[in-house]
Amino acid sequence: MAKARKDNRGRALRKGESQRTDNTYVYTYTDPFKKRRFVYARDLQTLREKEADLIKNQLDGLDVYVAGSATLNYVFDRYMSTKYDLRRTTRSNYIYMYDHFVREGFGQRKIGEIKYSDVMYFYYYLLNEKDLQANTVDTIHTVLHPTFQLAVRDGIIRMNPSDGVMADIKRKAGKNKGIRHALTIEQQRAFMNYTANNPVFYHWHPLFTVLLGTGCRIGK
Repeated sequence: MAKARKDNRGRALRKGESQRTDNTYVYTYTDPFKKRRFVYARDLQTLREKEADLIKNQLDGLDVYVAGSATLNYVFDRYMSTKYDLRRTTRSNYIYMYDHFVREGFGQRKIGEIKYSDVMYFYYYLLNEKDLQANTVDTIHTVLHPTFQLAVRDGIIRMNPSDGVMADIKRKAGKNKGIRHALTIEQQRAFMNYTANNPVFYHWHPLFTVLLGTGCRIGK
């Protein structure tokens, strides 16, 4: 029977644990991709806490290896590849917004390291430094939130760091201030019925029909 290894204080070390000449403790393991990994700590208690976290993540099905390397850009591209049913104009708009405001900076961050406050600071950066309108940031959020949610469902991260961010921003700016929302189908019908039967506005009815039906906007 092999003799148990011990540290310099005489404590038995578990499988995978070792102590270096500088007294640092190391836990060595092999990840699912057959790559050797190392966890370091200054003391044995901290090392074993890190081991416990690692085991918990594995039991939870959390892929800490992907979370450690996958960027937000990677997950966004993966998310967009699943949206086969998007209209071409909607897809183009999503990609345009992401490429122009997210990809080169925030999008390069590792998704496993992004926290709620990081998303909030990023949105405020877009509002205050980039001078974007709140409705534009809301459109960016419309793309980022499901991207993070895909990472949650894939087991890359446990929680969606963008949950509730826009609600907090709207609350601080005033209820729905600066945010434009599309009319519901029922609201559109009510509006069209009103213009069609109103003696003042009925002659605008054909124009409203075109605008609502095509999404065109009136330019200056």
